[in-house]
Amino acid sequence: MRLATDRNDRQPMAFMLTFGNLAMCRARAQFSCNFFAIAGFKVVDNNRFSTIEEGVEAALKAKADIVVACSADDEYLENVPKIAQLIGDKAIVVVAGDPECRPQLEEQGINHYIHVKCNVLDTLREYQKALGVKEL
Repeated sequence: MRLATDRNDRQPMAFMLTFGNLAMCRARAQFSCNFFAIAGFKVVDNNRFSTIEEGVEAALKAKADIVVACSADDEYLENVPKIAQLIGDKAIVVVAGDPECRPQLEEQGINHYIHVKCNVLDTLREYQKALGVKEL
């Protein structure tokens, strides 16, 4: 899997959009960085953004392929749809965690999640495929 990423024309980038609860955003950013790094993705970690808009601006400036929302579950329902709206089709928005509000987020088109219960290999292969990384 990593070799396929390494042989790709361009290294995909996963950008951690950290916000809200400091302890939760840092824990989830570390998990997410490790998750995507396994497959050879470039990961860009951040301490914590003051606003969602600041984080989105930084992600777009970095030309991220994947933007990972990293915060506490209780902050996702209000903020992730805003992130997705601001990102548009410029990147894949992923939620770090499996929040109780997932059904409400999915109703708003938020369909990408990474967490300890997901199948890491299958999930990473799906992101590779979505980003045009060819399987070997």
